[in-house]
Amino acid sequence: MMKRVIISLSFLLLFTMLHALPNAWINEIHYDNAGADQDEFVEVVVASPENYSLIDLHLYMYNGYDGTHYCLDCISEFTPGERIGPYQFYTWYHRGIQNDTEGMILVYHDTLVDIIAYEGSFTGTLPPAEGLVFPDVGVAETGSSPVTASIYLSGLPGSDWLYGTASTPGNKNPGQDFSEILTSVELAYFKASVSGGHILLSWKSESETENASYLLYRNGSVIRSVPAAGTQSAPQTYSCRDEKILPGRMYKYTLSAMNYGGREQALDSLHIRAGGIHEKTKPFQLHSPFPNPFNPESTFRVDIFSSTNLEISLFDLKGRKRKTVYRGMCENNSLEITLDLHDLPSGRYILDCSSKKYRETKTITLVK
Repeated sequence: MMKRVIISLSFLLLFTMLHALPNAWINEIHYDNAGADQDEFVEVVVASPENYSLIDLHLYMYNGYDGTHYCLDCISEFTPGERIGPYQFYTWYHRGIQNDTEGMILVYHDTLVDIIAYEGSFTGTLPPAEGLVFPDVGVAETGSSPVTASIYLSGLPGSDWLYGTASTPGNKNPGQDFSEILTSVELAYFKASVSGGHILLSWKSESETENASYLLYRNGSVIRSVPAAGTQSAPQTYSCRDEKILPGRMYKYTLSAMNYGGREQALDSLHIRAGGIHEKTKPFQLHSPFPNPFNPESTFRVDIFSSTNLEISLFDLKGRKRKTVYRGMCENNSLEITLDLHDLPSGRYILDCSSKKYRETKTITLVK
């Protein structure tokens, strides 16, 4: 009986993993131009496509006149293009993408992933979009548009659609920037301890994406480059020793990750004195939130070394305060705080932790 239960639970877990919705969206379209329509296409972006069955991710074309679909194809049949970190571009070259009020949806295992319309909105009358309103993107091509024109997403999903005369099938759109969310490492911890005549540094990643190496800084200078795991969803542990230390001296270590594209991401930092952690230099230490990026919750820890009146606030990149996370007197202890940003838009924010004479900040990224 126990074996049957285990097998059933394993099957349920596998089924859930296989049917998790991909992060995918419709990114660019060319459907109309002067003269006979030429080089028509639809471009789709899929994050980490290797984790999904692309034969089950379908693009349906819908007619705005009667709300019915007139063709469909699976993403596995699309032409692969550029890859930026985990984001893979796919292009569907198809003659006969209709003009006037039309729409399209992305569906994974009969579950809606994305839905748009151009030249007006309408309601679907056939599954899988029956009863769904197709929202108009607000821009369109015309019978006088050049063959090289397209309508395209200006940024990540939720940003404005634009019209342009230089289409980019298979590549990112003009002005489209993925750098803020291309996080190579989700860090579980970064620790240091004194052992004999050296300092032992260790860290653990929960996952890594195209992560080429770790860089370890001591007091602002790189002292070690450690090969990383590339792309890995399983936890990885690392350690190294710093033997070039002086007894009683205070050291600051910073850990960063370098992806294959040469982008460096600061992960966490700590202070330690040769001979033990120096708890009197600062009243607290703010640790990196996990996960980061996140949606909509992330958890972080603050170690309190002395009685401290602490305030933790959230600021956007324009310096505007968006939320007071915590305020109060803290004794020697550790705070673990869950940050819930369901009411804020996607983007980068600054987590600011301060007392009367000391401040630490961490950058966090909300992706919805």
